[in-house]
Amino acid sequence: MGFLTTTDIHKPASPLLLTDQALTDLMLNEYLNRIFQGQHGDHTLAWAQFFTTDPDDLLYRREVLQELAESPALVESISAVCKCLSQIHALQEMPASDEFYAESIREFSVLQLAHSTMLSLSRELAGLSANGGIRSRGLQELARVIDGKITANFTSDFETQWQAYAGGLEQLGSFRIRFTLDPELHVCGAALTAIQKEKFVKSSFNTHVLKEMRQPEKPWELTPLKEMKTPTEELVRVQLSNNQKQFQQALQRITADLDDLYQDLLFYLGALRYMRQMKKTETALCYPKILPADTKEFSAKTMINPILTVFKRGGTVPNDITFQPGGEILVLTGINQGGKTTFLRTVGVIQALFQLGWPVPATEAAISPVDRIVTVFSHEENTELQHGKLGQELKTIRAGLDLATPYSLLLCNEPITGTSPMENLFLSREVLTACKLQGYKGIWVTHIYDLASGAEEMNHSLSGSTISSIIAVAVGSDEQVSASYHIERGNPQFTSYAKEVLRKETGIF
Repeated sequence: MGFLTTTDIHKPASPLLLTDQALTDLMLNEYLNRIFQGQHGDHTLAWAQFFTTDPDDLLYRREVLQELAESPALVESISAVCKCLSQIHALQEMPASDEFYAESIREFSVLQLAHSTMLSLSRELAGLSANGGIRSRGLQELARVIDGKITANFTSDFETQWQAYAGGLEQLGSFRIRFTLDPELHVCGAALTAIQKEKFVKSSFNTHVLKEMRQPEKPWELTPLKEMKTPTEELVRVQLSNNQKQFQQALQRITADLDDLYQDLLFYLGALRYMRQMKKTETALCYPKILPADTKEFSAKTMINPILTVFKRGGTVPNDITFQPGGEILVLTGINQGGKTTFLRTVGVIQALFQLGWPVPATEAAISPVDRIVTVFSHEENTELQHGKLGQELKTIRAGLDLATPYSLLLCNEPITGTSPMENLFLSREVLTACKLQGYKGIWVTHIYDLASGAEEMNHSLSGSTISSIIAVAVGSDEQVSASYHIERGNPQFTSYAKEVLRKETGIF
């Protein structure tokens, strides 16, 4: 973790655990990969590291995002720095070669651009600070970190040195430079040996080759160089070399120093990109009220699934939800294709976005942090295994319950399907009883209506979480029923309207 996503880098980390399966079940993997990656080159951001359970971290990030949303010039400066740092990462992937061509030389010049963009960001922050435009702890810390990175990696006369050792070379077609390193990989001498693949002889330079590019006061053969003082000074010289091994070592040294900053800046740029997407689709966003973890609460008004909003370009139906304090398991039944799985996923996605410190797609929300988001979904049978679908499902349930704690969010989507309805009811009641006694909070999607109708009896006879029934509402007459995609509290209707779905999907009456 770097400098911008935590209030105290020395305090113990408070991560939110999401398994790879949960990220897949909630469709978060694909969505957040699109948000975070591809913004600046092919650098991969390990975005899962940013989930947190710490309320102070959530406030810290929220403060930064609110100020960045009001400062487009600052965001532009941050984006420029990230673009340069991504190109530095890309240079590490450059294959070894004896020759550098014009395109490569322009890429090498990104180091000089990184220096100028970081200076620009430093000045932008200083100007905002002088005018009282920086109030968040995060941006105050960013100003300190940027100035420290500039001092550590760039000398005060960097621009002068760059012009002295690299100026004009990017305008050549190709060249070769021989150089020598001391045992500590400092460049101690270098000389131009070939240009345009021809052996370099000083007298061979014709005016038509260099035109007006040659600087009379600077000979093209490089004289022995003084010892470097910073990694960047070293890199300025090493980037003129055809010795890729030493170049990579020097490049990795400076990249490692800037990588924590780069990761954090990409985190905030990703958050702003998500917010722009929501604005483009006219989706309301709010920062939820942060409730204590031990209350196990979650409420949201007119919440929608942002993933479907982006992938399906709108058309999603908003819903409200409120979990009772102290832990509640909502058993969700109702019409087939009525939005039950989408509703369950929406709750999981909003919990995850909240624990990134981002605003969530709802008009109003109040949420308690959870330590884990655990999903138990029924998947296609793996025919390579010997224990059959029911065996697979029971193993998945056991793995989920082993992960969950009383302060987790448990999301079960028809977890048992590989047996008869009567056995399904028996097994589901056993598992639901265990979840209730443990005090879990979550949603259980099922077509076993007796599981929901027995909620009152379970609440009366067992301690722990409250079991409640919610339904996917169907609308219409007996002859023509359709899904409203609204979810609300209510008694199970003891039908999934399968005949109506058959009529709708196939035209068969």
